[in-house]
Amino acid sequence: MSTVLNLSTKTAALATLGAAAVTTLALPAMAQTAEFSDVGASYWARPFIENLASEQIIAGFPDGTFRPDQPVTRAQFAAIVRNAFNQPRDRTAPRFSDVSSSYWANAAIADAYSQGFLSGYPNGAFQPETQIPRVQALVALANGLDYNPSGSINQVLSVYRDAGQIPAYGEGPVAAATENRLVVNYPNVDTLQPQRTATRADVAAFIYQALVAQGRMPALQAGLSASNYIVGYAPGSNSGSNSGNTASSPRLVPNGTQLDVRYPNADVDIVVAPGQTVATSLEIAQPIRNSQNQVLIPAGSTVQGRIVPVEIRGSSVTAAKYVADNLTVNGRTYNINAESSAIAATNSVGNGTLQGALITGAAQSILASITGNNSLGNVVGSIINGDNQVTSDSAVVVIRPSDLDLTMRSDFTVDAIASN
Repeated sequence: MSTVLNLSTKTAALATLGAAAVTTLALPAMAQTAEFSDVGASYWARPFIENLASEQIIAGFPDGTFRPDQPVTRAQFAAIVRNAFNQPRDRTAPRFSDVSSSYWANAAIADAYSQGFLSGYPNGAFQPETQIPRVQALVALANGLDYNPSGSINQVLSVYRDAGQIPAYGEGPVAAATENRLVVNYPNVDTLQPQRTATRADVAAFIYQALVAQGRMPALQAGLSASNYIVGYAPGSNSGSNSGNTASSPRLVPNGTQLDVRYPNADVDIVVAPGQTVATSLEIAQPIRNSQNQVLIPAGSTVQGRIVPVEIRGSSVTAAKYVADNLTVNGRTYNINAESSAIAATNSVGNGTLQGALITGAAQSILASITGNNSLGNVVGSIINGDNQVTSDSAVVVIRPSDLDLTMRSDFTVDAIASN
């Protein structure tokens, strides 16, 4: 692709993406690198970020970070699209009441408006410091690149489980963005999260895919895990397709997919003593679907796993996490790699928390000292087994299965699509 741009314009736009909140024309120096210390090899958006950085379309911070999860404001987004695209200027930008001539992004906002990417508000304001939602970023790209849906809007948007959250003004542009493969959804490719604030990683992914649609950047290789989060749509069909989920792998549950789980047939806490390993089964609470809205893992599928102790280096805090070993889908058991974040032990537990809880024998003795109640039988649901390698006599780990952020740590393929 061509990277010949006016140097002063390009520098300003790069600084905008690299600055958290630039309020003057004194722009910070950029980290001139395509690799960032906080964008590791397994980070979902790494290919998008590094490819754009190598072309000097985006940049990081002077300390060598990119800060991919930082939100993007409307002014920052204007500067980014100004640097990435050179669309015709079809209208004259007004003087926005909240964008002075000395505002650092004044020229970028004027260009983004005249190229059709962004507009102001009915009261004459632009709201440059307002964080931009994902839906607005996609609408801006579809409008500025003059994309219009070619198929049924409702049919295209049906690939998203949360399509009902898309505002009316965004339905057509988001459908067009979907048809042109601009949409990238992490961690679940079929969940748009339209009202969530767009992060720097989100915007990098959208911009990269827009440049792919223009033929200015190469499409990501199918083998990269990042490609699993690119939403695709085949016009004339009743399905969307993830570009990473080709015809040979339509049953892929990609790395990063979150599994909503619960304890079977009950909404209870599980209480263990620090240092214990406790085997227990959970079940899938919400079905996992692919980008074609087909069910890959039905609700009620069984997860077999363990609550295991976690050592937090440099800390005296004791903790535990849930590690999934197997998943049974429609009578077939698969080995999976999924786990939750660490849950810290607590020495402050009320009896109300323990109502109906499942508790290990070792935890019960600890709870008696914490709560001052030597007779917990009327509170806990039942006693469950666990090893007795207890490391603390003054705290327990309380796990609510429905609150676990159980996440796939590697790709997983089911043998067959389940019925809806």
